[in-house]
Amino acid sequence: MEKFYPVKFAPVPMERIWGGHQLKPWFKEEREAPVGEYWVLSGHPNGTSIVMNGELVGKSLIELCTEYPEVYLGKSPQPRFPLLIKFLEANADLSVQIHPNDEYAQAYENDFGKTEAWYVLDCLEEGKVNYGHNFASKEEYLAAVSEKRVKDYLRFRSIKPGDVVFVPAQTLHALLAGTTVIEVQQTSDVTYRVYDWDRVDPNGSPRELHVGKAADVLIFDNDHQDSTLVEPTLVCKTDVLEHKQLVTCPYFVMESIAIRAQAYTLSPGNHGNPDVLIVAEGSGILQWTDGESISLQRGDTLLIPTTLNEYELKTENGMKVIRTYY
Repeated sequence: MEKFYPVKFAPVPMERIWGGHQLKPWFKEEREAPVGEYWVLSGHPNGTSIVMNGELVGKSLIELCTEYPEVYLGKSPQPRFPLLIKFLEANADLSVQIHPNDEYAQAYENDFGKTEAWYVLDCLEEGKVNYGHNFASKEEYLAAVSEKRVKDYLRFRSIKPGDVVFVPAQTLHALLAGTTVIEVQQTSDVTYRVYDWDRVDPNGSPRELHVGKAADVLIFDNDHQDSTLVEPTLVCKTDVLEHKQLVTCPYFVMESIAIRAQAYTLSPGNHGNPDVLIVAEGSGILQWTDGESISLQRGDTLLIPTTLNEYELKTENGMKVIRTYY
């Protein structure tokens, strides 16, 4: 019988014109070009994670889910690992964009829809994100695009480090300059750009927009947009621990676990499915059966096999972990 264990993945850096350099030391990234995204757990063909520890080193997440589906995949809503985890660094504003739901993406993109959530690691002192719009109708939206007045209709939301922003599919949104987040999302790589701040490339050409498809998936209902606000709920709190549930949606649950010292024992979030742990701050140790352990540093992402009925987080100097599962 093979011995399964928590696997750690090598990040997949993605160069972006809006990317930066602040996260490069986290991921030992040495390229000079700005990096906007680090895909730290992905089974998507556009960027697939590779195991970097233990006997499974060198295997891709796709191979793990194919060879050991009961251990590293469980009951997935997709025929592949259903979550994609990223660290995003916005040194400039991202394009104003929208993602389709599953039905539209499968019909037109041969992919899945994209509901996501951001955990804010850092932002400007008066940080904000674009979240939602004030278009009353499809006709008003198309007129604003043709008249270059899209930004007049954008809604914004204030953010601060430690906040969580839930972004269901069909929500207009954009991260803005100076913002760094952990993103948990459905496994998908479908984005429709609506507006790019009149930005051009070195040749003077604007990036492609996807006006028609965005019009298909936009929801012209402010009540819907306001209903996506989420408030974290407390799971457990002591003098040295705070465990909160940040987001619960049909695609994933997202939690934060802050430990100032000592240890915290966890059971799987959903028995029969794996947990994913993302280290947001600090360092520590993950320990499991028979005293086996692995060191944890900020930026690390681990996939916890379904064979572990419990595991323990330990730290001496403090650590914050984002846990997600489906």
